[in-house]
Amino acid sequence: DDKGELITRIKAVEACLATTSDVPCNIKFVIEGEEETGSAHIEEYLKKYKKKFSNDGVIWEFGYVDAKNRPIIGLGMKGLLFVELSVKESIRDAHSSLAVLIKNPAWRLIETVKTLRDSDGKILIKDWYKEVLPFSKKDLELIEKEPFDQNVFKKEFGIQSFVGNKKNLDAKKALVGDATCNIAGFVSGYTGDGAKTVLPGEALVKIDFRLIPKMDPKKQVIRLKKHLKSHGFNDVKIKIFHGEAAARTDSSHPFVSQVKNAADKAFGKSILNVSNAGTGPMYPFVDILKSPCISIGSTYMFSRIHSPNEFARVDLLNKTTKCICLIMENFGKN
Repeated sequence: DDKGELITRIKAVEACLATTSDVPCNIKFVIEGEEETGSAHIEEYLKKYKKKFSNDGVIWEFGYVDAKNRPIIGLGMKGLLFVELSVKESIRDAHSSLAVLIKNPAWRLIETVKTLRDSDGKILIKDWYKEVLPFSKKDLELIEKEPFDQNVFKKEFGIQSFVGNKKNLDAKKALVGDATCNIAGFVSGYTGDGAKTVLPGEALVKIDFRLIPKMDPKKQVIRLKKHLKSHGFNDVKIKIFHGEAAARTDSSHPFVSQVKNAADKAFGKSILNVSNAGTGPMYPFVDILKSPCISIGSTYMFSRIHSPNEFARVDLLNKTTKCICLIMENFGKN
């Protein structure tokens, strides 16, 4: 889903070469195809080739553009922990008349996931937020300035209210800095058309946890396992798919002003965002290469990302290509 963004980076370099026969600064591309499955090898790769990939700044793989065509310059990304919980009660599905005797694994999983978070979205696992730090004064100033039309957002997704009935500033703070526990999928029994009286033999639920800075995926896995055990869910099996830590770049870093200056010239106006709500393998670049990482791109925020009929806008691809050229120019001068 980043093919559109990648082409803006490539075309920007091509444009510089075509007009001046050179680029204003040294450019290194890192292109990998495992982002949607957790980028399992990027950390190992960066450690192995640390010297080759040493740099003074990273333009990240994507960036959003809001409903008023303003690019949102993201200074971070949330982390992610993706797990699967499953229960196997019997060797096969049975007739539902036997539900008086055979336990239903779907109910068991429902009981399990109900202990993970409350109705307002707060995660109930012990010490889940232990290492988390509050927003800095500068972060809060940026969050307050960031435009967010909650009515447009609700209309786009056809919803009436937000989790925990959040409004305005609280909604913006949640997008930037709240952890989540999301049920990505729940499978058990008969899910076809019409009725079928089935007592399922097994059930599974896929859950993704969005992590915020200072949450270590490995520690969070240990805490999740302890939670299940302490609540008596020893029969619930857990499978870990992948985990990524969150990352952020300080808004006072000189690279930020260089990128914002370019975005303002290319688009007319841009917005600084403390952190994207989504996840990518940004942490290894910050941790291993000690690089400031900034997201800037052409993805219209309502382009149906990860949904049917996902699309890219040609006008935004063109503006972003120009923006990347200006970023390279600013970077070269500084």
